[in-house]
Amino acid sequence: MFLINTTLWLKSLCLLLVVLTFGLTPLQLVNAAEALDSDNAAYGSALSDLAAGRTQAAIQGFSTIVARNPNHQGALLDLALAYCQEALPDKAEILFERMLASPDLPPAIQEIINFYRMGACQAPSPVWRTMLAAGFGRAQNLNQAPQSGLLYLPTLNITLQLAEKSRPQTDNFLITEAVLLRQPDSSGWGGGLFLQNSTYGQQSTFDYTLTTGLLTRKTQLSTAQVELQGVLLNQQYGGHNHLNSMSLAGSAIWGEQAGLIASIATFNYPNLPDYRSRQLELRGRWQSHKNNAFNLVGDVGWSIDQARADRPGGNRAGPLAQISALWAFAPNQSLEMVHRIAWNHDSKPYSALFFGDVRRQNRQISTYATWRYRVSKNWQWRVEGRHSNSTDTLSLFTYRSSALSAMLVWEPR
Repeated sequence: MFLINTTLWLKSLCLLLVVLTFGLTPLQLVNAAEALDSDNAAYGSALSDLAAGRTQAAIQGFSTIVARNPNHQGALLDLALAYCQEALPDKAEILFERMLASPDLPPAIQEIINFYRMGACQAPSPVWRTMLAAGFGRAQNLNQAPQSGLLYLPTLNITLQLAEKSRPQTDNFLITEAVLLRQPDSSGWGGGLFLQNSTYGQQSTFDYTLTTGLLTRKTQLSTAQVELQGVLLNQQYGGHNHLNSMSLAGSAIWGEQAGLIASIATFNYPNLPDYRSRQLELRGRWQSHKNNAFNLVGDVGWSIDQARADRPGGNRAGPLAQISALWAFAPNQSLEMVHRIAWNHDSKPYSALFFGDVRRQNRQISTYATWRYRVSKNWQWRVEGRHSNSTDTLSLFTYRSSALSAMLVWEPR
């Protein structure tokens, strides 16, 4: 009995201290307690609605709580997640930004926000996007001939002596990128300008500049999304104009899982005015959306290179396969990988004068991997690795290269 009376006395003393400290009347205390109970009940009801899939009711419940208590972090977070479920990422992003601006936001909530922003609840990209990047890297085997200067042709079992030896080289390089891009929604016009420059420390003849202009048109037709694309491209090596090309491509994707892609490109070499090439590529695509953190795309098809009729071994054609994967394995990290292989063969003999009835076969393999780490809303680190290998039955154009680069990217969002 004495213990019960002591407990009651302590509660009364605490209540008196609160009243004296904040100047609250007993009626105000009762009203505050009732408001708190009301918010707790409304919060529990909204959570139940959210768990049951009644998103609209959950949004109304959380909104009422936030209107009465703007600093209710639980209601703010759950309201943002309800917007995500309702496919309203722009509204969710406003709440995410509001919460991240709070200096006392718990780290656990920050991780939850980053997870949804990177995957299940990405805010729609702005119509216009800009990106600037600068970094450094290291490349191996910049050229394509053997160190000895002796070129062995296994098909003919002969060895050629090159007039000038060419040695595999390794060199450091600086890389810069600039992008101005307009991204349409499910339909509309888009396009952009892309600039990439690589400057090598010692081998200036391999300095590389790529300029690309892109124009796209997206249209939603029933269950299919159709996109037309035009590309103008210019490549320079060592400060000299090397390659100009123009390509047109069309794609159709049904239900975001399966589709067809067709493209045709025309190439010319300013250093070789008489050389022209047309390439046709047909691909079938399958795309997986098993979850928001992983996306897998597979392409198979056929490519045809209709070069000049008098080119040695012209009319090259063959199958191709490509697989792409994008994995967001952490709230602010992602990994993208692309692996492509093409098997080409010539329908004509390479050269009847020198090699007889020998038809070239070529296999081109390229692998590309990019790891991205978002430091903040507008800044990210990007580490890229590239490797390409081209083998030929005549060994005249064997090429192998690899490069690893790290870049700091500024992309306002």
